[in-house]
Amino acid sequence: VASRCEGLQQNEGEHYLDEILDMLTCLTTCGKSELKVSGNIEHPQLPYFEFEQTRSSGMTVKNLQAVQVLQSIFQKSNDQHLCGRILAAIGTIWAWDAMNFFLLEWTLQPINQFVDIIHFKPHPVQVQFFKLVESIVLDMSYVPHEILKKIQNLIRENIVPFCTLVAVRCLLSMTRKDPLFSDIFRDSGLFGLLLALLRKQAKILRKSAGTHLPGPEEGTEKEINAVMLKVVAALTVNSVRNTVVLKDYGMVPYIKIFLDDECYRSATLSILEQLSVINYEEYMRIIIGALCSSTQGELQLKLDLLKSLLRILKSPKSHSAFRTCSGFNGLLSLLSDMEGALQDPPVGLWTAAGQNCILELVFYTLQGITAALHLDPVNSNFFQRHGLFDKMAEDLGSLGCFWAQGEWQMPLRLEKTRTFAEFLDAAFCSSEPFPMWLKNCIWILSFLDHMVKGTLHLKSYFEKKKSEASRDDLEGPQAQTEYP
Repeated sequence: VASRCEGLQQNEGEHYLDEILDMLTCLTTCGKSELKVSGNIEHPQLPYFEFEQTRSSGMTVKNLQAVQVLQSIFQKSNDQHLCGRILAAIGTIWAWDAMNFFLLEWTLQPINQFVDIIHFKPHPVQVQFFKLVESIVLDMSYVPHEILKKIQNLIRENIVPFCTLVAVRCLLSMTRKDPLFSDIFRDSGLFGLLLALLRKQAKILRKSAGTHLPGPEEGTEKEINAVMLKVVAALTVNSVRNTVVLKDYGMVPYIKIFLDDECYRSATLSILEQLSVINYEEYMRIIIGALCSSTQGELQLKLDLLKSLLRILKSPKSHSAFRTCSGFNGLLSLLSDMEGALQDPPVGLWTAAGQNCILELVFYTLQGITAALHLDPVNSNFFQRHGLFDKMAEDLGSLGCFWAQGEWQMPLRLEKTRTFAEFLDAAFCSSEPFPMWLKNCIWILSFLDHMVKGTLHLKSYFEKKKSEASRDDLEGPQAQTEYP
């Protein structure tokens, strides 16, 4: 009867179908005696997983024939509503008593078998199925090793890209549940599989060299790559062993290829930051090299690389590697490449960047230099001995705001002398008319003031400014401009 409802129009007979399925679901717990089944709990399991087979809630499955009917309908049907209702029914049976999951998987193995056919089902059913699989780990705290092996094979075969995407997202959720999955997914071969797939994709990206390859599956494949990178990043966080495996697989040159695309960048930087734990020099060579090779128009790439660099420079052990990998010269080259960026009007491509973005780049560049110098006498001596303070002053001067062509007339009277803080307040928090070039000069002088005090690398002004700007968009232009 239920199978005859397949293909009905929306709302046509749904009520009767739901009644039939609800009846079948209830029948699964009808019986005289508890089922006696035996099965093995595969290890490793999460430390807080508890298996209580002796406890009975009275809502355990006693009628396997009713479950078989539900299972058979799902296997034969491709109807979205029908399949979705059966998955919901299985979830309900589990909710009645978590023991039901084990009773079913040790006998009929519905979830285990559904993995083999799930790629044939409609996309919403695939999403619902993997949410159900997620709940085994997230809600029951149980690691279903056999099911995960089948999901791993599904990802390897990649028959239907959308199904692969949902499967990888499912594994990502599990990975974030507990650090133990760093070991589980490495020992199961999933970690190695993902590295092999990412190596293949990196080679494709390198050959395409940024050319656009149109196609209906392109967006999905790109999402799969992004989620696989997130899984690898999650598996390497706080796992030196997995980071060593990644390095030994020769993956570092391939991982850094993903830096160029913004949708891959966050996970890629996370992986490279984990690499720094075992090799600061290699991390610094990659980041400094990427900064120096980035083009003038790749402003967001520069900012993301600088923010990653700042996270690593919090560790004093990284300062030596930064110096030996030409970190100071690399960051100063960013400033020298910005010649005329704060000129009025800016020169070249800097016109499209906007004043705030340019100042943000100057800010994070100076933050990186300050972080590497902070409480590090070797780096401070190196910076001074090689004349890099003079080089920095020259590069900042070339930005264009410290010199101006033509005459500037300003109706500004200074009635009294002011401290630097009062001058900042006059420039940014009053109605006194300061031209943009002068405000930019004051910005940079403020950065240098914090740099001298050794506090610039502790500031997060631009992050605060962005959050305030988002709030101001909702509240209206009432807040005054802040200064650092």
